[in-house]
Amino acid sequence: MAGCVIKSHFADTAGRAAVLGKLFPELDIAGGIALNRSVGGINPQAAERTAQMGGRMLWFPTLEGREYQRFRHGEDGTDFAPFLTVFDQEGRLLPQVYEVLEVAASYHMVVGTGHLSAREGMAVVKAAREKGVEHVVLTHADNPANQYTVEQQQAARLGAVVEHCYFTTYYKRTPAEEIARQIRAVGCQSVVLSTDFGQVNSPYSDEGMLEYMQCMRKCGFSQEELVQMTHDNPHRLLHE
Repeated sequence: MAGCVIKSHFADTAGRAAVLGKLFPELDIAGGIALNRSVGGINPQAAERTAQMGGRMLWFPTLEGREYQRFRHGEDGTDFAPFLTVFDQEGRLLPQVYEVLEVAASYHMVVGTGHLSAREGMAVVKAAREKGVEHVVLTHADNPANQYTVEQQQAARLGAVVEHCYFTTYYKRTPAEEIARQIRAVGCQSVVLSTDFGQVNSPYSDEGMLEYMQCMRKCGFSQEELVQMTHDNPHRLLHE
């Protein structure tokens, strides 16, 4: 592995990435921020401070996204009101969403849709393009929690990149064959492959990436296509 992106659901990782970059200068390590409640939610000030510390990634709400929590808890009586959405009561994007995107555009950050629903995520993709954000990623687009279907192709036409993670295949939520079908529908030029690992019970990320590549090879992808999705496209997101 030549590097990685460090993600935390509850804390900025720009500082951690900077320290690791000093310790291991041969690796390209990027950090960023997930806009959950611990950093003030969809908070442009938090986004800007991360950018000023060298953070290159910005994710919209992840574990504390309202629609993610609704998917997770169903009808068990959970109060979803405290959780986060990008929409106001009329279904329009909140003003702070545009402010966050302006920060991302100014500092050339990569914007991830986090655990937003497909409807929310597509609204963010379109607004990001309007605000001049250069790089947007549909975060683990095959995950049943957000489940982008035809939206993957729509987002790619708008210049977004579709992320697929080994997490969903490893934990038997999305078969490798279905991942392959979705990749072919969009095209390798618009896809990044990652692991989304870091959980206590998951393999190490480098081990997971190797397993993922073996799965994708069995699904018919060439070595050149895998290099494009694991090296060339991620490098373009972070450095162009």
